[in-house]
Amino acid sequence: MSSIIPTDKKQLRACLLCSLIKKQEQFFKSGCDNCESLLEMRGHMDRVMDCTSQHYDGAIAVMQPSESWVAKWQRIDKFEKGIYAVQVQGRLPEDIEDDLESKGIKYRPRDGSARD
Repeated sequence: MSSIIPTDKKQLRACLLCSLIKKQEQFFKSGCDNCESLLEMRGHMDRVMDCTSQHYDGAIAVMQPSESWVAKWQRIDKFEKGIYAVQVQGRLPEDIEDDLESKGIKYRPRDGSARD
């Protein structure tokens, strides 16, 4: 759990795929707790910078994702507990989007532009 919760407010970034908020250093050391198998940020600062954004709006603390209506509304109810951004500005690089698509994963930007 300690690798999920940011230790202070400096250098916070949000994952562009799941919107989890962590410090830049935490993404570098342990990757994204939800997306590491897809984004492979652990130990790769260039991937951390490409796959996260420091520009996000709002924050939601989620302790029981599967039981939270807010987590369901934000589409994070299947993710790990942690702090999540309401919206994240930016998009994943095109090559990463293509890789996700080839794995059958539909990328939904977290900036509010995707509609059902």
